[in-house]
Amino acid sequence: MSQPPAKISDLELVKLFDDLASPDPSVRDGDSLGRLCELVDSGALSQAQVGSLGAQLMGRLTHPRVEARSFAALILSRLVLGGATEPDWFPQFASWYAAEEEVTGYSSKRGWLHAVAHGADALGAFGWTWPESPRTALNLAANRMLSPSRTVWRDQEDDRLGFAIAVTLSNPHLTQYDATAWMEPLMQVFAQGEPGPVPASVSNSIRTLRVVCLLTSVTMEYEGHNIRIQHSAAVERGLREVLHSASPWMWSLGSRT
Repeated sequence: MSQPPAKISDLELVKLFDDLASPDPSVRDGDSLGRLCELVDSGALSQAQVGSLGAQLMGRLTHPRVEARSFAALILSRLVLGGATEPDWFPQFASWYAAEEEVTGYSSKRGWLHAVAHGADALGAFGWTWPESPRTALNLAANRMLSPSRTVWRDQEDDRLGFAIAVTLSNPHLTQYDATAWMEPLMQVFAQGEPGPVPASVSNSIRTLRVVCLLTSVTMEYEGHNIRIQHSAAVERGLREVLHSASPWMWSLGSRT
């Protein structure tokens, strides 16, 4: 028989949580992150500890340093996937994720910051676990892509957010309408394109949507499950229309070969 997961004291949990906000990447992205993920995933935390950790993570989303905010979102994703959630968690997370301005992926001095990618992991966790249509998570993804920015993502943020969208689109409670309606703001922005350099937010959006389009026809692996996008034909058609408005020279909408 397997041994039950070893429990952890409240003092030890507080130390790990404090280290998760460390400006030293070897502390933050080393023992703290790995140990907290292990504790959450193994079920070693008591119900009271899970509730306390979740409340503290919500508060951490307003921390003055981006790495503290970002790594809080990463642990939040593990809590949500483990079945822990409160009604106010997603609204608080969404307020942070849509508005986060520091979108540097990797810093040579501060290590991984990765707010877009870590937030994408939390977004996918919410979108996958919701027992109702996860349209709100899809709307948040669109808002994150279109958030004004001067930074073009370079550290696979588009892959992580695209995958999170695809995971959300795999929620079996998703309606066909909700599977495509979230794309409308993107279509509107792309259609307003003008000659000249492509805005960073549009470039980020295009590359993220291409990832989702790629995943419409494949089986994905997520948290031990094989999953596929719901209403994949309608989703792919919608994505092709949106992307065509940004690059009409690339293909004909009537062509699939």
